[in-house]
Amino acid sequence: MKKYILKKDDDHGLVRVLQNLLGISETGIFDLNTLTSVKSFQKINGLVPDGIVGPITWKSLDYDPREYYADTDRMTSSTWIEKYELPDGEYVKKETKKEYIFLHHTAGTSNPYDTIDNWASDDRGRIGTHYVIGGIDVKVDVNNLENFRLPHDGKILQAIPDQYFAYHLGKVRSYKMHTNSISIELCSSGYLKEKNGKFMTWYGEEVHPSQVEELVKPFRGYKYFHKYSDAQLKSLEALLFLISDKHGIDLSKGLPQMLSETKDVNSAFEYDADINAGRVKGLISHTNVRTGKVDIVPQKGMVYLLRSLMPVK
Repeated sequence: MKKYILKKDDDHGLVRVLQNLLGISETGIFDLNTLTSVKSFQKINGLVPDGIVGPITWKSLDYDPREYYADTDRMTSSTWIEKYELPDGEYVKKETKKEYIFLHHTAGTSNPYDTIDNWASDDRGRIGTHYVIGGIDVKVDVNNLENFRLPHDGKILQAIPDQYFAYHLGKVRSYKMHTNSISIELCSSGYLKEKNGKFMTWYGEEVHPSQVEELVKPFRGYKYFHKYSDAQLKSLEALLFLISDKHGIDLSKGLPQMLSETKDVNSAFEYDADINAGRVKGLISHTNVRTGKVDIVPQKGMVYLLRSLMPVK
């Protein structure tokens, strides 16, 4: 994992870049002189003088640390993410350090543009997530795609610049989980109800059987869900690694670690008082902080992805 956050005693080539920007001797070691210079710079520029060089300090230095690793090859950039920002006033333009990644699903249609447009036009205030990943229309037979187009499947839109935030969790104990998190929404219709052999969304649309996920055991009263698509999960995985690199968030913490410590998959997705209080950093589900929510859920593909984020022993 690339290192973008620097602190005391780090020995790294990026430290030389930092020292050059601060106008001090380029030793390549984050020594006491560097720490003093960083704190002084932070204080002068109205930042918290903690001596840690993260995204906000890099921005004040007018430098993107990703440039240290990047070259002219387009494959090193994140051009696969389309910016589709919410209008001004629909999110909070206050820069914060990111410590959490929250996963949601929309319980709506497959179109990520519509999701963001709805946030922009509703009257609930500054509600939304940083990223939205498109899905597949519930009517589509994913085993026979000859007659279907999948214009949104796996497509990632960015609605809010990373450094800012919007409200996406509802009532939780820790306000910091709103302000200091990166939030990701998967377009999915959510829980399904079986009626006369058919699977229906909560808004009354029939779902093709090829897109129905039956859980091993019911989760919060529901056994059937609109399946997260393979393309969505691949996009989510790539996005998680990008966010982790940019913000120094450990992807093994939170939900992946809880999954590694239990055989009861559902329990890892359940409400946890410590998480709700903001004491657990890392990758978290909306269900971990709200008892009445059903996003995200322990579908097989999602569980496999989350478990794969744990380091190999």
